[in-house]
Amino acid sequence: MAMGRYGRTIGTLALPATLPVERLQGRLRGSGQPLVLTYAGESATADFIAGALLDLERRTRVGRLASPLHLRSESFRKLCSDSDLVAMDVPRLWQGCLPSGTHIRMPAWVSQQIGDDGGSPVVVPPRIRKEVRRHSRREGYELRFSTGAGDLRRFYAELYRPYLSARFGAGAVIVDEARFLAASRGMTLALLTAAGQWVAGVLLDQGGHTLRLGWFGSRCAPPPAGASEVLDAGVLEWAAAQRVTRVVMGHSRPSLADGVVRYKSRFGAQVRATRFPQRTLGLWVLRWSPALKASLDAARFVTFRNGQPSIYVAPPVVPVG
Repeated sequence: MAMGRYGRTIGTLALPATLPVERLQGRLRGSGQPLVLTYAGESATADFIAGALLDLERRTRVGRLASPLHLRSESFRKLCSDSDLVAMDVPRLWQGCLPSGTHIRMPAWVSQQIGDDGGSPVVVPPRIRKEVRRHSRREGYELRFSTGAGDLRRFYAELYRPYLSARFGAGAVIVDEARFLAASRGMTLALLTAAGQWVAGVLLDQGGHTLRLGWFGSRCAPPPAGASEVLDAGVLEWAAAQRVTRVVMGHSRPSLADGVVRYKSRFGAQVRATRFPQRTLGLWVLRWSPALKASLDAARFVTFRNGQPSIYVAPPVVPVG
């Protein structure tokens, strides 16, 4: 099973090679200026790019590229000729196919981590502890930990699968039960309850002084008020008792303005590169404007230089005329 999992992961370095092409139209946040975006790649990433920059009004499928090689073709340039911005999502091994004028190159996902391998045990920030106490009193939350196979099966059926379906709809990527149970063997389930009912949970994978947060599930999407905060704070307290010095809180989109990134940063999580190379996102500006520069700066997209995160800042826009 492990070889199968790693094989699938390695496969994402080169596949899928075909790229659907969409036209997204909307208005830039903050200015209301119209923007036309041509996007080539997986649909979920289009949601991220559009959500970071504009209020979407119209979305149309306009074609498909048989290979990332076609991103440098004259036909793709013509397809983008009426666009202000081009966004592309390619497997890591195809990143050299991004047009030479691409302004931003960033990983599709980043890791958010607390602490390091040689530091002190992790702690819950005081402001989070205060918030957690308030939510726990008001909602009656309680936290327990389990390694039982029955609880893992119930977690999959009642929290994990329904949560992903509710949050992502037809676009949800849900691991089948057999693979889920095999991969979670040896992990600990952190389970949040209220009045005896299961509310939310997350799988924990500890190795040495490092704890990795795995699959998450909830009875609804978004989770009930305060559930995520109480669950995550309880996990950090449990990790501290295990003498854990580094907690990997999972993958997030490469934008410091992203809601998930902001949430995890409240616990002290810092943006880092992922263990395994991610798909590459490219943004290519065809028509600069002060409004587009402002939107790109506000998104605070994360790139990496020599392994260190760097926030993209768009160049000054020189007025024409």
